[in-house]
Amino acid sequence: MYYQTAPRKRFDGGVILSAVVLLLAFGIIMVFSSSGIYANDKYKALHYFLMKQAFWIGVGSLGLIFFRNLKYEKLRELSKPLFILAVLSVFLVFVPHLGKYAGGARRWISLFGFTFEPSEFLKLAFILYVATAIEKKQEAIKTFAGGFLPFLIIFAVISGVLLLQPDMGSILMLLFVLGLMLFVGGIRLAHVLAISLPMIPLGYMLIMKASYRSKRIKAFLDPWADPQGIGFQMVQSFIAFGSGGIFGKGLGNGTQKLFYLPEAHTDFIFAIVGEEAGLLGATAVLLVFGFIIWKGIDIAIRLDDVFGKVLATGITSWIGLQAFINMSVVTGLLPTKGLTLPFISYGGSSLLINMMAVGILLNLAKQVRR
Repeated sequence: MYYQTAPRKRFDGGVILSAVVLLLAFGIIMVFSSSGIYANDKYKALHYFLMKQAFWIGVGSLGLIFFRNLKYEKLRELSKPLFILAVLSVFLVFVPHLGKYAGGARRWISLFGFTFEPSEFLKLAFILYVATAIEKKQEAIKTFAGGFLPFLIIFAVISGVLLLQPDMGSILMLLFVLGLMLFVGGIRLAHVLAISLPMIPLGYMLIMKASYRSKRIKAFLDPWADPQGIGFQMVQSFIAFGSGGIFGKGLGNGTQKLFYLPEAHTDFIFAIVGEEAGLLGATAVLLVFGFIIWKGIDIAIRLDDVFGKVLATGITSWIGLQAFINMSVVTGLLPTKGLTLPFISYGGSSLLINMMAVGILLNLAKQVRR
């Protein structure tokens, strides 16, 4: 007896898109809730940050659609030009009257009334370029000189530029993402360990050399030792979570955003989520991110080509790791880092680039067959 096999169906990327849209919708509510009072005080416009966030969601949607519908082969072709453009754009932050200095760092470009953070663009371009390079180097990927060393040199150059800003958080995150991509691409684990172990004391030296980084470590270890100084932000974040309880105070009813918690609508927006939506709301956000990571890993496993596998791994680990770091910082599990919560925090650059990355992930999903 002969059986007719059913036609293979494409992987459904719509579930990932639905999860991202859910985070965006919740994020815009939280941005308005956490920034309204501050915006009214500083800009005399209650909806200032809300409107800007809505604008960037619109621009990000165009980027998502573009990369989602781009021909798969074009992703490889664009990787090198985008990477070169991203590296050049990072140097622009040091150009007088163009680069913007804020919060002890020079990471932004201000042009025509818009502020953009080139390092966000660099993260995506770097992941795309590494995925293409790993595919091209498959024959030599297990060797040190031809496979591992070129990626190490590229990462060292990028790290040097980011250290000048300075942006240690992005360096550590890209290092982790690069390691995962190389592992999936077939690199020898011994090569990774041989380089990683000597970098531990180097990383410790770089962290402790800067006074503001050592202060962050002290605030992380014991924020209550100086609750009005270096530990102020962490203490206020703890208060937000503690006062929220299980069910929260209700959207819009939080008090920590009333000039108590710094960066309430950006880096520490998850604390406002905990205060207003409670443990249940914070857990729901965590589960949605977990779902996106799970589906991203599923895409990477199901793809047949090396480029797609490595690229899906890079994008998924980047978004997942940034969300994990942000939520860990806000809950006191990690020292303070200037990383936003993807799709929820206020921020045009990170929001735009994250949505473009999702567009690429959806493009990869189209290449998968069940």
